[in-house]
Amino acid sequence: MVPPMPRIAILSDIHANLPALTAVLEEVRMTGITDIYFGGDTVGYAAKAEECVDLVRHHGGHSVLGNHDYYTNAVVANEENIPGGNGWTHNPVWAGVVHAARTLSPDNARWLAELPGYLEIPGGILSHASLHFAETWPYLHTSGDAAPTMDILEEKGYGIGFFGHTHQQTFFTRRSAAGVIAKRVDYSKILLPEGAVCTVLVGSVGQPRDLDERAAWVTWDSDTRIVEFRRTPYPALETARQILEARLPEISAMRLLDESTAKRLLRH
Repeated sequence: MVPPMPRIAILSDIHANLPALTAVLEEVRMTGITDIYFGGDTVGYAAKAEECVDLVRHHGGHSVLGNHDYYTNAVVANEENIPGGNGWTHNPVWAGVVHAARTLSPDNARWLAELPGYLEIPGGILSHASLHFAETWPYLHTSGDAAPTMDILEEKGYGIGFFGHTHQQTFFTRRSAAGVIAKRVDYSKILLPEGAVCTVLVGSVGQPRDLDERAAWVTWDSDTRIVEFRRTPYPALETARQILEARLPEISAMRLLDESTAKRLLRH
């Protein structure tokens, strides 16, 4: 059996954004990386849940469960789990979830429902939001937020954890019991020495929220111990049009675009 390559790609928070996912997968292919892991929230917000799940499964299907995936599973199981009234149609989270639940094939819905909460990956662990209070999907916006998850990473011997959910790219670290700490090599690369404790937030392929509209993802080399934050341009206007054509909330389209492009789209 051929062992997995040490260098992998980690993609999270695709959120049914097919143009973004397609662009990132092409860039992954060009790097020569063949092992891809997915950090959850394949569905939600945008219009192409079925197509994105198909692509994730085609590329190995190594994914954890995200909160939008979880909510979609609940609606697939019973539409009475949709919030009462019609207010949900204007809520970007619930509108995207219901759209996903109603457009996924039965086979893809079953796949989504069976996703694990975490996956062990070369040199670390992958989960969607956190390792602490995972059932409530906490956000790791600060080092204080990340501290309980770093406790678990150190106690369980994982050391390095990769997470999505915040839709931002950053990392939080502290000096470990082994006396080492992760450090930035340059603007886009982090060195995670053996024995380091670190939470890496990989960003969002389909809904970046850090003032950079390009799709966000990372590569991780467990031999060199280097994480690289990557950004990939994609036709966001195409995704925005798909969202509006599916009658999903306007905000889900507008937040993908710069102000001038958003105004141009609305004029048409």
